[in-house]
Amino acid sequence: MQNIRIERLENAEEAVPFNAYYGVRTQHAMERIIRTGKSYKDDLLVALSALKKVTAIAEVESGRLDGRLGTQLVRAAQEIMAGRWHEQFVFDPGRCGNGERLTRNMSEVLANRAIELCGEDRGSYHILSPDWHADVPLYPNRFFTAAFQLAVLGYVQTLISFLQEARFEITSQLQGVLPLLIALKDRLCVINSEHFEPRFVKKLAEETGYPLKHGGALHDHFETAYEKITSSMKLCMAKLEPALSQVGAIELKAAFIQVSAFHDMISFMTRSGFPAQGMEEVAADYAWRCVDFFYEALLQINRIYQ
Repeated sequence: MQNIRIERLENAEEAVPFNAYYGVRTQHAMERIIRTGKSYKDDLLVALSALKKVTAIAEVESGRLDGRLGTQLVRAAQEIMAGRWHEQFVFDPGRCGNGERLTRNMSEVLANRAIELCGEDRGSYHILSPDWHADVPLYPNRFFTAAFQLAVLGYVQTLISFLQEARFEITSQLQGVLPLLIALKDRLCVINSEHFEPRFVKKLAEETGYPLKHGGALHDHFETAYEKITSSMKLCMAKLEPALSQVGAIELKAAFIQVSAFHDMISFMTRSGFPAQGMEEVAADYAWRCVDFFYEALLQINRIYQ
């Protein structure tokens, strides 16, 4: 059976999937879309499983968790970090209140996979409870907050590496972008001291390879982390504006407007105290989109100027 068909219309000719009902114009438009290859939910799950892996190690070292069960929890977390079992996470991380739900979802998946690796049936919670680690009731969303930081930290590192390797003609116009990204990376490397102990942060740094530091309280650091991300992306997009004008791509100019709008919305939510209103997940989603818009703009400009 054929996999593609060749369609011709006016001056366009494209290979279209054989079973598709859409045609040459849609296929041509799809090929023009720049894709970053990044997935917010997948990157967030990888970061969250890294946090839970370090948590399992800490629980074993404290004596609160049996070593054999801890070993299987670590193994289960490594599987999720490698991209397995992501279909088991049913909550959209961008919806209000889903940060805590996603964290509980992670604990259950890890517990059931660890039980399975021990040779027992899933749901055998007399062997290992889904509540297998001690928590901090005062900060129920601490794992989501830290996981988001780690996910964006990885994304920012991708941007830095891209710019350092870029060879397109407008590099001179982007000289001011790298310092902004490096400053943002440094900010994201600070893990909230009210959420995690110094020893935990040290282990997390070893696990992730990031130069994480312990410090910065909720009221003076992490409540505005999302605003910091969007303000940095807004400044970075402004550095691209001369190039955007030369390119004349409407979608890139629209991205600049959207980043500005997301920054304004997050600023408003921050002043309104969004963590208390269950809006942290929405702010995180907006912040991630801003990073996405900036990377798409870089890729588009790179495509044109190469």
